[in-house]
Amino acid sequence: MSRVRAGDERIAKQHEYIGELDRSLIDLIQQRTEAAAELASLSRDLGAPGVDLSRENAVLRLYHSALGRSGTSLALLLLGLGRAGERAAAKDPPAGPAHG
Repeated sequence: MSRVRAGDERIAKQHEYIGELDRSLIDLIQQRTEAAAELASLSRDLGAPGVDLSRENAVLRLYHSALGRSGTSLALLLLGLGRAGERAAAKDPPAGPAHG
């Protein structure tokens, strides 16, 4: 096997691995978004604000300490998705028997 072909195969395997990681990340982000919406709903049901700014600041610090400035940007995106998920959950009609 030529060196170029072996390199091409390694590159293809690395692309495949990164694709698997991307799919895993997307799944985790969707789970996080759903969990954040549920948490906000539970908080509101108990009379607390739907958003805990001190917790959000802790998330920002966590991501910044692990990933630097890009981590802060990522955390802001995740927090925004959570809020969007919260808004979407609030718009969904309650589950129950269908009436036609």
